[in-house]
Amino acid sequence: MSTSQKRGQVTKLKPRPLGLKEGLTEMYQGELLCDVTLVADGQRFPCHRALLAAVSPYFRDVFVQGGKDLEGSEVQLENVPPSLLQNILKYIYTEELALTSELAPSLFTGASQLQILPLETVCCRFLVTHLSVQNCFEMYSLAQVHHSQPLLHAVLQVLIRNFDRTFEEDNFLRLDAGDLAAVISSDDLDVASELKVYQVVRRWVQGKPTKRGPFLGELLHHVRFPLFGPEEQDVLQEDLERRDDLELERKVMDGPERLRQSGGLRQGMYKPHILCIDTQMCEYQQLESEEAHMSCYEPQAEVWEKLPGLQSLTHACCTSNGDKVYLSGGVYKNAYSNAVYEFDAFTNQWLQLPAMQIPRAAHGFVYDRQKLYAMGGWRRFQSFLNLAERLDLVTERWTPMAKLPFALSHPASTVLREKVYLLGGATGVSNHWLFHKGVLIYTMDSNTWTQVPLATGFFAAGAVAGENGIYVIGGYTEKKNEDWQERALVPENRHSTRKCFFVNEAGKVNANVAVPKLRRSLANAGVIRCGTRIYVLGGEDLSQRYKVIYHWQPGETRWHRAGAEIPVPREGISRFGCATLLRPKPHILQLFQVTSVVIVSAVAKS
Repeated sequence: MSTSQKRGQVTKLKPRPLGLKEGLTEMYQGELLCDVTLVADGQRFPCHRALLAAVSPYFRDVFVQGGKDLEGSEVQLENVPPSLLQNILKYIYTEELALTSELAPSLFTGASQLQILPLETVCCRFLVTHLSVQNCFEMYSLAQVHHSQPLLHAVLQVLIRNFDRTFEEDNFLRLDAGDLAAVISSDDLDVASELKVYQVVRRWVQGKPTKRGPFLGELLHHVRFPLFGPEEQDVLQEDLERRDDLELERKVMDGPERLRQSGGLRQGMYKPHILCIDTQMCEYQQLESEEAHMSCYEPQAEVWEKLPGLQSLTHACCTSNGDKVYLSGGVYKNAYSNAVYEFDAFTNQWLQLPAMQIPRAAHGFVYDRQKLYAMGGWRRFQSFLNLAERLDLVTERWTPMAKLPFALSHPASTVLREKVYLLGGATGVSNHWLFHKGVLIYTMDSNTWTQVPLATGFFAAGAVAGENGIYVIGGYTEKKNEDWQERALVPENRHSTRKCFFVNEAGKVNANVAVPKLRRSLANAGVIRCGTRIYVLGGEDLSQRYKVIYHWQPGETRWHRAGAEIPVPREGISRFGCATLLRPKPHILQLFQVTSVVIVSAVAKS
């Protein structure tokens, strides 16, 4: 008796297509074996109760409650236009759907009313994708009526990111108190003056003073009064004298205390910059100075500003969190460093943080939720590391992480949804470079690494996280023949590339997301996101370094060259620190330069 015939053994058969979709389409078009008729505004639509009940709890309840009496009878649908019902049935039977901005809201309404969850989800995704300043309040009403949390969340994000524009008119008066509180409590609020937040609260309450008056105190808790400038405090005082319903609490504060009391700045109070730290890493040249040159680039105006550098710093890895930039490790005079530094945009000063347990360079280095992660790298040219550690910025303690599956240096590193990604990298140097053909994904909660293979190897690339995946930019890729270059320690089996691609959250390449090739082959460039654009600064190939800046916005078909270049005296720059830095706008920064009387809160008079 064969193994498959043994008693009690289950033989699994390979699944076979049943042609269900084709069969349903044929029955729908030919009105075959229909056992119920839906009626909308006098028009009749023969259907199959089993199919309708399978996809809709609404129809399941109708048919179950109707029992045998419903056989062969009709179901009247109120407030469902015939054309809309026709589209719904076409989707149920054929899975075909052609959504437009005009059709999607009504189809979403019909799917919600008839409890057809798959169709409701498809329509919701379409509406979220097509949200704009112009239609966000219409979509808000739709989300409220149909209790759609995904659509509501997306609408509130549009309101937060476009606060000045969306709250100019009176459409925002239709928000309920909870949703208004969600908007004005957000750090991401695009507003440059906290006075505007206060004025929005006042306008909303005045829209229906009797009904909304009780919410005034609760909403004012979300107004960050310490961020009011002197002129704004005068305007506030005049308003309160006229209304005579609030009392202000004041306190003398210095800059740091004022910032802590406010709970932080709004997004619109910052201006995004790109911080470049020229670490002058060139093994065969003397350092041009003992201080690393640091400059800040404001992309919108294409203006550079010199900032204080660090003494004796070369080849440090760089990451950022809003108004702070962090650097770690590097090489100086043939010694490998474990030093870590923090740059504060409020003070324009560097602060030394607790040192890493392991000196390292060319490592993965990222920030996420008050922690710094340092992974892999090398501590000598041919001594690669598989050790990883993280610094808790609250407790200021470094702790070991799970080891990488293998030693790795020069990976592209980024964070997406509480996971760290190390893309590509070099696994060693023997008589040539050894390339990592894959992605390492670190899951923070479980302290584990996952390996995902890629078709090709690369290192010294850039990585930028998007909403649903990661953009991988340039780098060195492997070539089969080996060439000796002047001053090279090993024969070259690498060449810089123009190639860019996108990997999803699982680490798999998604060819459906188009990323154009760079305008020239580049590795070891500064690659960061600033605003809605991805920037590539400097970089190198095997023949020279560059100081040109390129930018690209997802959806565009090519990279664009910026008018400005990196202000370095040499022909170019590569392997340098580069990060996005949010710098407070001048009128906001002034608030934290002096000790003064600050409004802390406003409370209702008893």
